[in-house]
Amino acid sequence: MQDSYREIFLSESQEYIDNINGCLVRLEENPRDLNSLNEIFRCTHTMKGMSATMGYDKIAQISHQMEDLLDELRGQKKFVTSHIIDTLFAGVDLLEKLIQEVRLNQESKTDISACMEALKNLLREEILPEPLAAAGIETGKTPFSASDEVEFTETELIKFKKAKENGFNVFNIRITLSANCPMKEARAFLVITNLKRQGEILGALPSLEALKEGKFDRSFLIVLVVKEKSEILQQELMGISEVDNVNISPAEMKPQAPSIPEPAHPQETASLPSAAIIPPPGSGSAGTQTEQQSSYLKKIQSIRIPVQRLDKIMNFMGELAISKIRLVQVVQSLKIQELEEISFTLDHLTSALQDEIMQTRLLPVAYILDNFTRVVRDLARRKNKEIDLEIIGSEIELDRVVLDEIGDPLIHLLRNSIDHGLEAPEERMSKGKNPKGKISIQVTRQKGHISIEISDDGRGVDFAAVGRKAVEKGLIPEQEASNLDAKRVLEILTMPGFSTAKEITDTSGRGVGLDVVKVKIESLGGRLDFETKIGLGTKFLLTLPLTLAIIKAMLVKIKEEILAVPLMNIRETIKVRPEEIKMVQHFEVLNVRNEVIPVIRMEKELGISGNNGQNTAGLNEAISLVIIEYEKKALALLVNQIIGEQDIVVKPLPAFVKKTKGIAGATILGNGRVALILDIMSLKN
Repeated sequence: MQDSYREIFLSESQEYIDNINGCLVRLEENPRDLNSLNEIFRCTHTMKGMSATMGYDKIAQISHQMEDLLDELRGQKKFVTSHIIDTLFAGVDLLEKLIQEVRLNQESKTDISACMEALKNLLREEILPEPLAAAGIETGKTPFSASDEVEFTETELIKFKKAKENGFNVFNIRITLSANCPMKEARAFLVITNLKRQGEILGALPSLEALKEGKFDRSFLIVLVVKEKSEILQQELMGISEVDNVNISPAEMKPQAPSIPEPAHPQETASLPSAAIIPPPGSGSAGTQTEQQSSYLKKIQSIRIPVQRLDKIMNFMGELAISKIRLVQVVQSLKIQELEEISFTLDHLTSALQDEIMQTRLLPVAYILDNFTRVVRDLARRKNKEIDLEIIGSEIELDRVVLDEIGDPLIHLLRNSIDHGLEAPEERMSKGKNPKGKISIQVTRQKGHISIEISDDGRGVDFAAVGRKAVEKGLIPEQEASNLDAKRVLEILTMPGFSTAKEITDTSGRGVGLDVVKVKIESLGGRLDFETKIGLGTKFLLTLPLTLAIIKAMLVKIKEEILAVPLMNIRETIKVRPEEIKMVQHFEVLNVRNEVIPVIRMEKELGISGNNGQNTAGLNEAISLVIIEYEKKALALLVNQIIGEQDIVVKPLPAFVKKTKGIAGATILGNGRVALILDIMSLKN
C-alpha cells in the first residue's frame, strides 16, 4: 500500500466524519431533512468504498451496515427516531476510533461486534415514528381536508400501501359523541385506547393531541389500520358510553402533495480515495475524439500538502525575511545603484512570496466550529437540557497554528456554559424563559485581530457566590469579597483549582476549565474578557492574533532599546510640542483633533533605564508619539524615535519572561539584534 494513498484516505475520511456529525445533528432536529440524510448516506457510502479498497475491513463493515440503515431511512421504510440517531452517532464514534488506529499505524484491537449487532437489530425491527412527528400527524398539521377526505403524505402513503399489501384494512372512522357528553376529552381517550388495541392509528382529525385536550366539537375522525372487519369495530365502539354514532368507510389513497424526488444514488464504485482516481470513460456528449479524451484528463486543481512541510516552508520564509532586511540595510549604507535596484526587486518578490505562504496557512474557523454542534448535542443530552447552538462568522480565516490551539479552550467555555450557565428546562420555565437555552458563538475580524464571543442566556455569574467560595478557599481576604468587579471575578474564576460546582462530574467541578482557557489564550498573545448579568446570561470574549508567524510592525526607539509595535494596532504617528501634553487628574493626556487621548511614557511603563534621560529632541522641540487603538479606544505612546515600518518574524519568549507586562514576543532585526514586540492589549490596562 502506498503511503500517499493512506494519507489521502486519512484526510478525506476525517472530512467525511465531520460532515456526518454535523448532518446527524441537523437530522435529529428535523427528521424530514432529506438533504442531510442524503449527505450522510453519500459520505458513508464513499467511506465504505475507500476503506474496502485500502483493506481496512472494520471501517468498511461498520460503514456498510450504517449505509444499509440509512438506505432504509431514505426509502422511508423506516423512520428517524432518537434511538436510531444515537446508534448512528455511536457508529461514527467507532469509525473515528478506527481511523485514529490507522493514523497511528496500530494494529486494530477495537471490538465492533456490539455496534454491528445494534445496527442489524435496527434493520430487523419495525420502527414507528417517535412520536408520529415524522409522519406529520401530531405536529399540528392535519393530513385531512375539511371535507374529511383523507390526503396522505408520502410517509403515510407508504404505510397505507404496505398495510394493503399485507392484507390489512384501512378505515376512516367517524365517531360522534352525545350532545350532553360531560367530559368529551376522557371519552375520546377511551375511543383512542380501544382502537389502539385493535390496530394502528394512521392519522386523526383533529390531531391526537388535540383530542386528548378536548379541542374538538362532538365528532372526530380516526384513520385505522386493522385486520378486523368494519362490523366488529362498529360493535366495539358503540359499546362505549356517550358514543352517539360511528360511521366506518374505507380510506382512499389521496396524496397530499407531490412526492419529493429521490436524488440519484451515488455510483456504486469501490475505489481508491478521490485524489488517486483516474476518471473512467463515460458516455459524454457528441464531439471529436480529441475533445472526449481531453475531458478525461482533467487538470489538477488542488493538492494536499502535509502540515509539517508547510511549517518548514514558513520557518525558511522567516529566515529569508530576516536576511532580506539585513541585505537591504547593507545595500542602503553602500549606496551602489545597481545593488539598490536588485535589492528593491528582491524585497518586492520576497514580500509577495511571504504573503502567498501566509495564505496557505489560513483556514476558516468553521474547521473547528462545525464540530461543536455534536459536542453541544452530546453534553446537552447528558445534562438533560435543551440547547440551541448558533454559530456566526465561521467563514472568517485564521492561522492554522492559532486554530489548532484554540479548540480546547472553546470546548471548555462551551462546557462551562452548559454545566454552570444554562438552567434546566423546568427552572427556565419557572423564570419565564424559553425552556430551550441558547448558546451563541460569534466570530468577528477586527483590525489585525480576531474576536470569538461565546455567550449564553443562562443564569449569569453571581459575584457574591464567587466571593464566598474564594474566601472559603483562602484565595482572597473576606473584606475584598464584598467589593468584586468583573475583572477581579474573572481573575478568581481562572485561578487553578477554583470551581463553584457543588459536586465533581465528568463535565466540570475540578476547577481546570477556565484556568486552561486563560493560560492557552495568553500563550497565543491573546486576551480573555467576560461580561455577565444575573438572570440574563454570560459572555466570554477571546481576542486573538490572526497569525503567529510574520507580521508588519513599526520599529521605535525607547532610550537605547528598540521595540516593535504591531502595525495593525497603529492609527497614526505624530509629533507634538511638549507643552501640548496636559495633566488631567494625575494622568497625561493629549488633544488630537478634539479627541482626548491618554499618554503613556514608555520608558516608565516598561522600566527602561539608560543614559538618554530626555527625549531625542530638545526640551522645546517636537516629540514623537505613536497613536494606537484597540476596541475603538486610543492611546498615545511617547517614544524617543520612530525608526520605520518593517516585516518582523515573531519568535516565542522563554517561559520565565512570558508574563512580563507589555511584551508579547521578540524578533531578530537585520543587524542580528533582538527587539521586543509590544503587547498592546496589556498596555490598555
